[in-house]
Amino acid sequence: MNDLELQTKLKNVPLPSRPDEYWEDFPSRIRMQLRQPSYEMAPHRPWRNPVVWTTGFALAVALFFVCLQFHPLQTAAAAAARQGRQFHEQLARLDAGLHRLMLNTDGMGYLVADSN
Repeated sequence: MNDLELQTKLKNVPLPSRPDEYWEDFPSRIRMQLRQPSYEMAPHRPWRNPVVWTTGFALAVALFFVCLQFHPLQTAAAAAARQGRQFHEQLARLDAGLHRLMLNTDGMGYLVADSN
């Protein structure tokens, strides 16, 4: 479709009909809208809101303590200390009788125990 065909189609479209009351009330409606004060909206900046800052800070502190609690070096050190305590407890029990110790995934355990 070229420009000439578009212009002819647009000229052939009938205008919407309005009742006479519409045209009589039209100037008064425009005047009424002009008299209303326009409110200018200030841009909202959520990053300056103190609630957002407080919430962000609280989340950062909580994340810091969670990372501190579950740090892999601390959990590995705690596991090594627990296994060391178990090993020393098992060695202390050797005085009481004949035992064979076995190192398994849970720590030290009895392989064969003499039940005297």
